[in-house]
Amino acid sequence: MVAPGSPGGGPAPHNRIMEKLGAGSGLNTASIVEDLVEAERAPTEKRLADRQERLQTEISALGQMRSVLGEFEEGVRGLDDPDNYAAIDGSSRDSGVADITVGDSALPGAHDVDVQQLAQSQRLATVPGVFESSSDPVGTGQLVIVLGDGREQTVTIGDDDATLLGIRDAINRQAEGVTASIVDDGAGPRLSLMTAESGEHNAVLGVDVRQGEDDSGDLYPFLFAVTDDDRGGEGVGGMRQIRAAQDAVVTIDGLTVTRSENRIEDAIEGATLTLNDVGSTRVEIKEREGLIEERVQSFVEAYNVVRDQFNQLSHYNPETEESGPLQGDATLRGIEMRLSRAATEPLPALEGMPIQALTDIGIMTQRNGGLELDAARFQQAVAQHPGLVTQLFTDKEDGVAVRMQRLLDESRGADSAIGVRTSGLESQLERIEDDRERLDRRMEKVGERLRREFTAMDKAVAEFNQTSEFLEQRLAAMNRSD
Repeated sequence: MVAPGSPGGGPAPHNRIMEKLGAGSGLNTASIVEDLVEAERAPTEKRLADRQERLQTEISALGQMRSVLGEFEEGVRGLDDPDNYAAIDGSSRDSGVADITVGDSALPGAHDVDVQQLAQSQRLATVPGVFESSSDPVGTGQLVIVLGDGREQTVTIGDDDATLLGIRDAINRQAEGVTASIVDDGAGPRLSLMTAESGEHNAVLGVDVRQGEDDSGDLYPFLFAVTDDDRGGEGVGGMRQIRAAQDAVVTIDGLTVTRSENRIEDAIEGATLTLNDVGSTRVEIKEREGLIEERVQSFVEAYNVVRDQFNQLSHYNPETEESGPLQGDATLRGIEMRLSRAATEPLPALEGMPIQALTDIGIMTQRNGGLELDAARFQQAVAQHPGLVTQLFTDKEDGVAVRMQRLLDESRGADSAIGVRTSGLESQLERIEDDRERLDRRMEKVGERLRREFTAMDKAVAEFNQTSEFLEQRLAAMNRSD
């Protein structure tokens, strides 16, 4: 038979105490006190543990809210920039001849491109067989390099630079617009000069040699000159033109364009042509289709992720009586309401216009709070009123993007609704620890009181037993005398 007060079938704490009391003077008072203290502690300890678990769950759920709002911010990033709703693409039928890149100012259209000549840099070299070794002495003095734009650069060759290697280093150190190197083609080392930039304007027209009485050796192997009538020839002097500088020549829609480089930035408005080879191609500039729908669809998807997460945190199932950790939470409800208003309220700046709110472009609110994009209605709205669709999202005062960013800024900071709510819950957690310390102190006093009482009781029982033994002995003696 189950003892009264013990639903589980085991003896209740007071029954265990009674069993031990039946042992007489052998009573285990320490165990009895421990059971009584634990029985008194258990309800309060359970209440504190349940409260702690609930608070920790709510704090974790608020962290999930903050996290999903952070992800939503990535989803709306750039939503306020009108440039993200329209884009221009450029393409070339034969990129081996010419590539095209376009900017925002480019106008749609097609252009025929005929590349007749590519721009190239100039290369000079000393005649072969003049030098046997690049480290042999050559001479001192000055080399005056004359460029096609009229600049003159003087390179001073001192005693430390008097070898072919030294002259190379002196040119690279003192001159701009040319690079010197040494090439051995089997007939001995040759000094080579190459212009840093392509085009006739940047070519070397001459290298003059200046040597005074105090200078040594002979620098005339570096003398060079080319005439305007023979810029493509070898030139005269101790250096020869291996490759002539050359401008790019291209015909665009029948108009001839000449540039010093193969990157042509100003021939087609808002576009840059990169010439790769001689030949013909056709380049096209056109608006990228579907970009605005792609941008808005991304926003809708990011919005729905937030609403789905909020619904999970606040759900309640009446059949199973299961609920989310923030079911009925005022902070979550407040942000949900602001999120809905930000997505559905008309834009004041568009009052009286055919498009004023998301519903006018086919973005409808669903029963679960999420959004759904009607592609057909949206495309029709974009086709008829592209500027109004863009303004609905990008208006600097109260566009959808501004509303969403304002909501995010006010919801996630330390002073935000989530931040304040989290701080309040964390303070309650700290108070639970204080409550546990107070419970420990109270239970310690209860234990001390019980030990005193049971000690007194044990003493009284012992005295009773002694009296009982005395009486039993006297009665036994009287029976023997009879």
